Formats: sequence, C-alpha cells, structure tokens
Amino acid sequence: MNAVSAETASALEEAMQRLMEGRPSRTDGALTIANLAREAGVSRATANRATDIIDRFRARLDVSPGEDLPATLRDRIRTLTAQIAEIKQREHQEIADLRATVSTLAQHVQALTLENQALRNQLERHEGVVRMSDRTPKPGEPR
Repeated sequence: MNAVSAETASALEEAMQRLMEGRPSRTDGALTIANLAREAGVSRATANRATDIIDRFRARLDVSPGEDLPATLRDRIRTLTAQIAEIKQREHQEIADLRATVSTLAQHVQALTLENQALRNQLERHEGVVRMSDRTPKPGEPR
C-alpha cells in the first residue's frame, strides 16, 4: 500500500516510464531511485514511501539485459554500441595516420639535419671566401 498521494504516485509512475524508455526530462537517465524521485519532482524520502512503485522499479532493474528491457532501451543500446564501435575504428585510423605522419616528419628532419651538416662542412672548406653580406664597403662605395 502506498503512503503517498495519488498525484505523487502518478508522478512516480510517469517518471519510471520515462526512465525505462530512455527519455528522461529532469535527470541524466541513470536508472536509480534518486533519479526516479528527481524525475517525478518529489523528494527521495517521498519516493521511498511509495513502496510498491519502488519495488516494481527495482524488479525491472533486476532483469538481465535483453530479457524485458523496453524496446526503446534495446534500440538505444544497439545504437550506442554501434557508435562506440565506429568511434573506436576512427580513432584507430587516426592513430595510424598520425604515426605515419610522425615517421615521415622524422625522415624529413633527418634529411634536413644531414643537409645542414653538409652545408656547414662546405662552409668550413671555404674559409677564405668572404660572403658579400660580410664585406664592408669602401668609403664612397654603395652598399
């Protein structure tokens, strides 16, 4: 027997239905007694006094996945599972692409380092050569 008003019982029933169907309006949708109370707009203590509703709610939660879940929840689970698989596949591809890019960039850095060293060695062999930018102009000579 409920120790709550008919209005409260109705609010709890509607809240339970929304939660079970995966369409909460006031909560994150987690199937908890606290969310049932928040979803119904009543206190947790008030919800706890509606023992038969709470017992039915708990009984529906104890059902193993896929047995008596509302069709909307099964569809939502299927959709989310597919989305997770797709995201994981994209992440794996992005990681592979990034690894390839890192490898290519590392090769470019290595090639530029070798080229830089070769140019330094070449400069050292031409110590007597003065670069035009290092030559100081004679008085009256244009820069």
